[in-house]
Amino acid sequence: MKRLLSFFAAILTFFTSLSQLIFTPNVIRIDFDNIVDDIRPVHNIGRMPEYEVDSEINKYFTEANMTSCRTHDITCTDIHNIFPDFSKDVNDESSYSFAECDKVIASIVDTGMEPFFRFGISYSYPERDREFLLPPADYDKWAQICEHIILHYNEGWADGFNYGIEYWEIWNEPENSDDIADNHFWIGSDEEFFRLYDVSAKYLKKKFPDLKIGGYGSCGFYALTKTNAINTGSTPRNQYFITYYKNFLSYIKEHNSPMDFFTWHSYTTTEKNARYIKYVKETLSKAGYGDTEIIVDEWNYNPTENNKIGRRYGANQTSMLIMFQNEGLTMAHYYNGDDDATLWSGLFVNSQPSAAYYGFRAFGQLYKLGHQAEIKNLRLAKDLYAAAATGEDGQALLISNVSEKKDRPLKLDAGDYTVDKCMTVNENCEWVEIPLPEVIESGSMLYITFKK
Repeated sequence: MKRLLSFFAAILTFFTSLSQLIFTPNVIRIDFDNIVDDIRPVHNIGRMPEYEVDSEINKYFTEANMTSCRTHDITCTDIHNIFPDFSKDVNDESSYSFAECDKVIASIVDTGMEPFFRFGISYSYPERDREFLLPPADYDKWAQICEHIILHYNEGWADGFNYGIEYWEIWNEPENSDDIADNHFWIGSDEEFFRLYDVSAKYLKKKFPDLKIGGYGSCGFYALTKTNAINTGSTPRNQYFITYYKNFLSYIKEHNSPMDFFTWHSYTTTEKNARYIKYVKETLSKAGYGDTEIIVDEWNYNPTENNKIGRRYGANQTSMLIMFQNEGLTMAHYYNGDDDATLWSGLFVNSQPSAAYYGFRAFGQLYKLGHQAEIKNLRLAKDLYAAAATGEDGQALLISNVSEKKDRPLKLDAGDYTVDKCMTVNENCEWVEIPLPEVIESGSMLYITFKK
């Protein structure tokens, strides 16, 4: 009888706990003693405000524990600017012009970040830059130019350096337009680019087996959700992005091309990007590239939002970082880190951090802790995103409410751990400590540390 009573008591306890998880979604239950993953560097950037060693603004990237800065749209890093005359000898140091690029790379390294080096061309105009957008006359030679750039920055060639740069990306948005004549990155056929990738990736991987070679900076997968942040809808162009991706996978699978990582871009909501990540994982796996790292190396929650310093903009960007972590993304680069509030930026305004920057800085603290801790809830309230971290230096929770109007009740259950501090961005765009609130307001985020 005692055993039977104990059995029923255990069953009752189980269902009571289950009902609490299901029917009280606003209680965030954290198990800091259960590590479920590593915190990954999804809080990185593309571009910086300026490229000077010891620049005052460099400290913000260091303080945010960012690990990587993508070099796309930094024009001195473009292939044709480093190797300006394609007819020259690829083995001759004098054929290369490294000075400006050296300065950029040194300033990135000065922050503690590593360059994520993009081989190819920055945003260009077909009528002006056509010769640089055409497929190279000699694919093998183009790959050898890339080889010597790697040698310069990693092995000291041509009075170079030993930075140990790991990631080398082949091209950017070759499918930017389904009209070849109007493409800002590649004036060639789809298959010509597929061949460039195949030849270059095989050559570079053979020369540098320990480095990571990948591409291609896909324009993204908006057609899966019928719209994107710019409201272009499921246009033929957006559908072309997906067709191009499928054909690229078919080509590299047929040719057994190496791809250590796949890069793509997205300018839409957190919810939609979560769907895109699942799609990329599934399609890569079916193509035989299931171990390929998945990297979103251009993203911005809603680049059309006007108030770039506002708390809501910061909460939106923070929700993306949390989702990237929870969905298992390898790495991500926000576009971009320039010091202004124009369409494609939003971390700094007049050299001062925006609300979004503090979300990146808070995630950087999770990254520094090192390990993702389990959040036990079967679900959180809609529009609420959360990730917890633990490590030798402590425990923390980052949470963002992207609801347009609804504040969400906030209750925490961390077992033996209690709240130590709660940080947020106030209306003056200042990073401040506050008492733990009873609700997390709409369009806001909290960074909470714990002690035992």
